[in-house]
Amino acid sequence: MPIGDANARLLLAVTTIAFGNFLRRIGLVDVDVGKSLLKVLFNATLPSVLLMSIFSVTFDAQSAAVSACALGQAIVLLIAHLAFRGQGRPPKELALLAGSCVGVNLGTFCYPLVESVWGSEGLTRVVLFDAVNQWSLLIVAPLIYASSIAGASFSPVKALANVKKQLTSPCLLAMFTAIALRLAGLSLPEPVAAFTSSLALANKPLALLALGILFDPQLNKSQLKDIGTLLALRYGACLLLGAAVMATLSVSMGPECTAVVLAALISPVPLLTVTYAMEYDCDIKLSASAVNAGNFCSFGLLLAVANTNLTNATALAPAVAAAGTALALVGVLGARGKSASRDQVTPVQANAARFSRRRCAQVHDRRQLEVRKGHDVGFAGSLGAVNVRVQIAKGHANA
Repeated sequence: MPIGDANARLLLAVTTIAFGNFLRRIGLVDVDVGKSLLKVLFNATLPSVLLMSIFSVTFDAQSAAVSACALGQAIVLLIAHLAFRGQGRPPKELALLAGSCVGVNLGTFCYPLVESVWGSEGLTRVVLFDAVNQWSLLIVAPLIYASSIAGASFSPVKALANVKKQLTSPCLLAMFTAIALRLAGLSLPEPVAAFTSSLALANKPLALLALGILFDPQLNKSQLKDIGTLLALRYGACLLLGAAVMATLSVSMGPECTAVVLAALISPVPLLTVTYAMEYDCDIKLSASAVNAGNFCSFGLLLAVANTNLTNATALAPAVAAAGTALALVGVLGARGKSASRDQVTPVQANAARFSRRRCAQVHDRRQLEVRKGHDVGFAGSLGAVNVRVQIAKGHANA
């Protein structure tokens, strides 16, 4: 697709997002309206997109490559979350940061933007990618939250029992239904297909409006390091995978499919992070800030992908790999630096600690001295009492 056309379509999508934010700024809608739109998206329009896209997808070598890339991202992000473990973090902080590493926001971010730039065929490829991503979001992420909080007492059996309800989520049910019908050689009845198609068409504008309504660029400054570490790990790992895809699969997938895969790889922190933060009693402000920062960064990266000629993607792979390596190192050092900052003691803190220890020792010695004096007084008094009794006894005897 010509870069000018891609930018024009992306500009239309950005305009819709900005319009949603404008409606919120002038008071016609509020955050609750955005949350209600998310419920409509997750329970109606997104399942419809999944259902119709899986019915229309052609399972060929390109589809297999897209699914392999999605599986690769799931594995890479699962490995990346280990950087936060073993660093002495509080359990709930660890749960939020480690759990936010896995999965990407495709439904409300990547779906509408990819459809705007690369059309229905691009959307179909993203849906294939999301078929793997859904498992990371709905199964793997809750297990990470539960294991991080429970620690040594974590029970995989109990945790799996708690996430069984995720298997009945509308998106997974739609995916299961579509796959089962296709394997059986069946199709949707015409009225059902017409109704589902109409809901699927509503997904893009609703998702873009919801993004604008819920967009909030304000970040919690006290937690910028944690957010930066999380994003550096995520984007670093995904860019490294993207470089590998560009070097090995871009020729067989073609420029547009490669661009769609890269767009999926650099998608932001999932919105479910806020939901999980509420469910597991983690820091909701930190989760919301991470989602906002991720949306901003991913949009910039998506804009770069849309304006890059990927006809010779192999030649660009080394530069992408270098950027991914640098970000991943920053993320790993940031995750470890948090622990080191806890353990590191400044000279002022060391002097204060020494003074406190000396003071405690002096108080302890003084108390011990007082105790010994008390014992001596008691002992002397006892001797005096004995002497008095002896003298009285002698007086009686002389009498």
